[in-house]
Amino acid sequence: TAASKVTVCDLGRMRTVLLELEKRPGHLFVHRLDIIKNASQNQKPSLILKPFLDGKKFRKDGIRVALKGHGVVIRFIPFPKMKADDLRSAMKYEAEQYIPFELNDVVLDCAVVEEALATDDGVKMEVMLVAIKRQELEPTLEIFRNLECRLSVVDVDILSAMAALEYFHPEDFSRHSGLLDLGADISTLGIVREGKPRFVRDISYGIFDLHKRLKTRYNLADEKIEKLFENNEAWTPEETQAITESLEGLIRDLHVSFDYYHDQSGQSKPVAKLFLSGVVSHPVVLKALSEGLQIPVVNMDILSKIKWAPGVDPELLKTHAALLPVAMGLG
Repeated sequence: TAASKVTVCDLGRMRTVLLELEKRPGHLFVHRLDIIKNASQNQKPSLILKPFLDGKKFRKDGIRVALKGHGVVIRFIPFPKMKADDLRSAMKYEAEQYIPFELNDVVLDCAVVEEALATDDGVKMEVMLVAIKRQELEPTLEIFRNLECRLSVVDVDILSAMAALEYFHPEDFSRHSGLLDLGADISTLGIVREGKPRFVRDISYGIFDLHKRLKTRYNLADEKIEKLFENNEAWTPEETQAITESLEGLIRDLHVSFDYYHDQSGQSKPVAKLFLSGVVSHPVVLKALSEGLQIPVVNMDILSKIKWAPGVDPELLKTHAALLPVAMGLG
């Protein structure tokens, strides 16, 4: 039915995913999929999207989008136990001490993660607070206003990716797993434990850092670099070494983030596995991260739980499977 179909737009700086999705018993059904290469970073997103949303391809009503970036902050806070309505009004006054922005400049939301959390000050509840700067949110709203589309959900990339992890890998979601959403210039680490989000942290490292390393080292053109990552072809030893060296900084930051999470949460048991989502899923990248972190680093297996309409290109789905967790989770 039309009502159960949702349209998702994942606006990445390198790729934009447009997806029409329906949840059916036991699988997700993909009605439409387009992956739009953002050929020039300076192009207006509404111009890129216009041909797809102006025709009859995708429905313009009730689109879901996700955001990431320095203007998005997620915090986990112990809070006195109270009703949901009281929590929302209390959070308006309490949020300022937890976020690095002026309260007038942000849109807030919150959810209870743990009903009863033992703290030094007695039993509290653990609340996840999400704040998005209006100046980060407004350009996205403006894109869809220009296209005369109506948004129904604005989510955060890492939370959408966690929803995908819960759907595609429920057993890992219910244990102790990490999730790394690799962005163009910011990557986000999320940790789930016993079926709930527990920790989120942004890391200033992205795909552009990998590109830069290959460019300066080997003077490779952008197109050649894109092909290297896209087709999962075997790389030369030199290319492999350049990528592995470039990832060392990310691995250091991830170690620091894991240590901080363990200190904060009092969890001595290590995270068992790290799932990757984002533009890059090359075996060399997975291997370097696995060896550097000494835990399995894997792609999400989304293909086992999806089916698609005859008009959907299966090659497109398979080639870009690593890019799709955010969009799938958002759907």
